[in-house]
Amino acid sequence: MQRTRSLFLNAIFGFGVSFGAITPTMAQVSDVEKHYTGQTIQFVVGAAADSSYMKYARFIGRHMVKYIPGNPSMSFKSMPGAASRKAANWIYNTAKKDGLTIAAIRPGVIMEPLVGNAKDVDYDPRKFKYLGSAASSVFVCIGRTDAPARSFAQTLNRRMVMGASRFGGASRDTALALIQLTGAKFKLVQNCKSVSQAAQGLEHSEVHGICGLSWSTFRTESALLLKQKKINILVQFAPVGNPELDKLGVPMVWDFVRTPDERAAMELLVSSQEFGRPYIAPPRVPRKEVIALRIAFERTMKDIDFRADVRKSDLPVSPTLGGDVQRLVEKLYRAPPRIVAKAKAAFKG
Repeated sequence: MQRTRSLFLNAIFGFGVSFGAITPTMAQVSDVEKHYTGQTIQFVVGAAADSSYMKYARFIGRHMVKYIPGNPSMSFKSMPGAASRKAANWIYNTAKKDGLTIAAIRPGVIMEPLVGNAKDVDYDPRKFKYLGSAASSVFVCIGRTDAPARSFAQTLNRRMVMGASRFGGASRDTALALIQLTGAKFKLVQNCKSVSQAAQGLEHSEVHGICGLSWSTFRTESALLLKQKKINILVQFAPVGNPELDKLGVPMVWDFVRTPDERAAMELLVSSQEFGRPYIAPPRVPRKEVIALRIAFERTMKDIDFRADVRKSDLPVSPTLGGDVQRLVEKLYRAPPRIVAKAKAAFKG
């Protein structure tokens, strides 16, 4: 799967994902050890305290400190709001630039200034220091089995009422992209406080479906809906398919894009899912601290105890390392203006 994703990114952006280790000098290790000894790293999570983002953060933080020279401790703080934009703004503008604050954010935060509304944000995603991503994402659209459309192909001719968060995020963006770039006849009802509330609306027949759900999260948190066969999985919105969904015959979004330009715009939009669980440090953190945090993240991703922890919670791990995320973000922001404009128009609806 990692090789497949690498080939996809290479085809679009002209590079592959590498996993070469960073080797710091002994002097850098000594300086970093002095810096972190007796300190506490604050891990800010741009999501609710009971979310999967916090679960990942706690698992990562618990093991990551073992690999940071000086063995600092780790504290955790939930900072939900505006689909992680609140946390991103705080990290960018307020957090100290000393390597003692890191954050977990949603990938939409990184894409917002490029294809969303740049006036709503007060940060530049290219200036964050990326530590890595714990997993890539595959978004899905789901629909009730009694909805007008039982497959995505049918949504091209039958209207579906889709629930979404009023604060934006993947539930809105994915549905809008599918309306504009495939012709799906979705009517978007954006009046829910959260995706969880939209899911409750789905269960009570208030909406026909929801888009932009992370498959790994949905299959864990909504296992009963799947077991009771109350929903159909309509389409995969991702660079490459999830093997489990492929086996179920769930089609890819690529089966429904209509023109080369629409495909290029869709490729730009879905490529951000390569960093489905991104972790960042503020801009201007000294290079030696960034290197130390990236090394610690890389070693955590390989840690046997960490892998055991996430496996017990049924959380997937398919890491992309910090330098690779940094380069991918920079490449995304250098996409041709014509394609960026089309992708941006898709998200505006």
